Amino acid sequence: MVECALNREATRRGLGGYRGQAERGTWAGAALVVTGLVLLLLPIEASWATDAAAGLGVAGLIALGIALSALRNAGRMRRALATGPWSAHPAVAVVRGGMVPPSIVLGDPDGGHAWPFALAAAKQRYERVLPGPDGVLWWCGDPDRGGVIAAPGGEELVWARPVRGHHTRNRTIGLAATAGLFARPAAVGPAASPVTVPGTVTVPGTVSGSDAEGGARPEPHARRLPTYAALAAAARRQALPAAGRPPRREADVRTVPWWRVRSLRRVSGLPRLLVSPVPVVTGLLMLGRTSDYPAVVAYAVIALGVGAVLYSGRSFLASGRATAALLARAARAADPVPKRYALLFDPVGGAPVLVLFPYGGEPEDRPEGVVRLYPPGTPKEPRKGLPAGPSGLVELRGGPEGAGHGGRVVVPWIEGRPLWPCGPFEELRPGDPAAREYLERLAPPQGASGVPAP
Repeated sequence: MVECALNREATRRGLGGYRGQAERGTWAGAALVVTGLVLLLLPIEASWATDAAAGLGVAGLIALGIALSALRNAGRMRRALATGPWSAHPAVAVVRGGMVPPSIVLGDPDGGHAWPFALAAAKQRYERVLPGPDGVLWWCGDPDRGGVIAAPGGEELVWARPVRGHHTRNRTIGLAATAGLFARPAAVGPAASPVTVPGTVTVPGTVSGSDAEGGARPEPHARRLPTYAALAAAARRQALPAAGRPPRREADVRTVPWWRVRSLRRVSGLPRLLVSPVPVVTGLLMLGRTSDYPAVVAYAVIALGVGAVLYSGRSFLASGRATAALLARAARAADPVPKRYALLFDPVGGAPVLVLFPYGGEPEDRPEGVVRLYPPGTPKEPRKGLPAGPSGLVELRGGPEGAGHGGRVVVPWIEGRPLWPCGPFEELRPGDPAAREYLERLAPPQGASGVPAP
């Protein structure tokens, strides 16, 4: 029996989050419209009241329209996900320019076709399903009527419509071919989730059964964690050539306080706290000068600045400062533990992830754990400052002192520099299907042959 995509827990979670956000947007839009109507009906003669009512009404109608469209897409996605399985495809994003979202072209290795789709999503959402470093996306639906596109893992969901118009479709497919879609290896589909049946043990990729006495017969797991050789090869595929000058060296955390280290200041949120009073000062200057802005605008700017100061200050005092100090202590710990690593990138957001293996082992070794990292570069060049080698040797410093902050905190040292983790060390258990699913999200399995050109 073919498993439908909605049986996957991550997919249900993603769809529920998307629908919940759309419902909250609907209520917020309706509240803005009602507030604008109430303000318009109040006996206030000032012109600012009329302007404010009009602004609230227009903003509410826009928000309401976007939210209702999202609710409609959520219903479409639920129906598509409930009727078919996920399939994995090589993918290319084709940018058409302007404010139009890029088209996504999926390769269909079985039929030798390419499927061009237009994304029905806002910019901040469709950017989360653009093809990652391996150029693989998941699909569920009817290519002729529309369906759901997701990043590997099946949690980030976007409704996609087929590109209409013979000329537009051919031009989009031609651009995808120029970008190398048909030279990419075929993507291997996601593993099915295990289904439990009383009296049997079912594992993805195996046939379940019972022993001679009617009891459950355990079976070996068909899909083990990928090897060091496989993930190191994926890391080489995902690596980008070094561009521009290397990052400026920062102070050595082993010899200076944490606030002297540029990257730890960023982790703590200190720069954001220091610039947060700027709107307050701007609003005060607007009040003190003769300008065309009404006083209500200046007060709104001041209120925005006060909110930014309170939010940034709370984040810094509650967690940012303690996190930076904890990382600094871990980075100075004695007795580093050597490991091997493969540097991969999450297809959603592109955050770097170190997958760790035993030191001095074999190519067939299985991973022991992962450490998620803060991107060391700038917003425009987030990979700047990462190690030159996509795989190699790493020293882990730190230990049990981080247990009170969500787990064991370790700081990887590569090429004589620390890389700052954004979470604790996560152990990977060999028989855990969630671990396998996560690693396949980081490095989607790929076949040996390319996608045949149509």
